[in-house]
Amino acid sequence: MSNDAASILVTGAGGLIGRALVDLGLPGCPHTVLHETGGVPAGVRTIIHAGRDPRLGKADYDPDRDVESVAAKIAAERGLDLVMLSSRKVYGDAPSPVTEEAPARPTDDYGRQKRAMEMRLQERLGAKLTILRIANVFSFEPGRRSFFGIMLDRLRDCGEIHFDMSPDTARDFIPLTATAEIIRTLALSPPGGIVNVGSGVPLATGDLARAVMDGFGSGRLTCTDDTIRDSFVLDVTRMHSLTGLHLTRDRILAAARTIGATLKAGTATPA
Repeated sequence: MSNDAASILVTGAGGLIGRALVDLGLPGCPHTVLHETGGVPAGVRTIIHAGRDPRLGKADYDPDRDVESVAAKIAAERGLDLVMLSSRKVYGDAPSPVTEEAPARPTDDYGRQKRAMEMRLQERLGAKLTILRIANVFSFEPGRRSFFGIMLDRLRDCGEIHFDMSPDTARDFIPLTATAEIIRTLALSPPGGIVNVGSGVPLATGDLARAVMDGFGSGRLTCTDDTIRDSFVLDVTRMHSLTGLHLTRDRILAAARTIGATLKAGTATPA
């Protein structure tokens, strides 16, 4: 496998992770190109499909209509590697730290549909498929219906962050910039098989929220349920060995504070 970044194509490049990969210098294209023209240029050896079907996680999701199936067909026909951006949701409630060998037992539609797509692509591509099971990615994402996006919206609009779970709930959070760096590194020489992508740090959600508020300069954390819900941390030993990239608690919290400061700058009243 060439280590030339130009041999990698990011499809669905308009999404959160896709844009971050393009910002790192990888060429990208809209996922619609694959549907309409099969548009993978000569010289491409690896496809990263970063798009997300809008029906994913819903009852009307159809894997045959998901462009990821088209990407896999093209990769199989041309002998290309495919990097699939899957989710830690495939593991469901597996005990932490979750290794790649843990049985897949998803507990929601999103996880079940991701697992079904993994199996579909494995059957088609075999060793030419690398599946990345990714932890909770966060970035500056107000307006996005994600855990972090909702948190930012509430802080900006109401001056508080509200949880319906205990702030002691610990999860594996990874900044978007670090996620893109890891994916790019793995795609330069795809290892095949499953690789967990995360920080490997069990970080309390309350600590993450407080770091955002520190950056924002104000805010309070409210909680209506003290149940610890959906705690998890990934075992990222394989990721470390393949990339040499490590994340620390301090780096994660620093990224959260920077996002809080960015939110504050965007809501400041002009002089």
